Amino acid sequence: MLGESLTGDVAAGIGQGQHFTQLGWARAQFIDRLGIEPFPGTLNLIVHHPLSISIWNRLKDTPGIRIENPNNGPHDCDARCYLVSINGQIEAAIVYPEVSGYPPEQIEIIAAIGVRDTLDIADGDSLSLEIQ
Repeated sequence: MLGESLTGDVAAGIGQGQHFTQLGWARAQFIDRLGIEPFPGTLNLIVHHPLSISIWNRLKDTPGIRIENPNNGPHDCDARCYLVSINGQIEAAIVYPEVSGYPPEQIEIIAAIGVRDTLDIADGDSLSLEIQ
């Protein structure tokens, strides 16, 4: 998996990423386990290409780097993370929430900077992720 790349199209999220990335317990684990002090929010990609879907499905079958939620509420969940490079320019991580019904083609990404502004991208633009 290391060094493999997948592509996806930028898509609007539902706004939960901004809240999640700023939770104290999540933020501390992102910094400690991933080395990323997350910019508020996540960047969402939708994977369409069959090769990228195959790579994404195989990646999801690996343990990744665990983010453990200390709470037990109905909207709380753990996550698995995977270090990536966005377009070979930005170090980032995929955050895969461990919840039932999570869209199989969706990828959420955190980075230390605002990726949309830095790369001047909009919904529908294509990005490449290289697995680190």
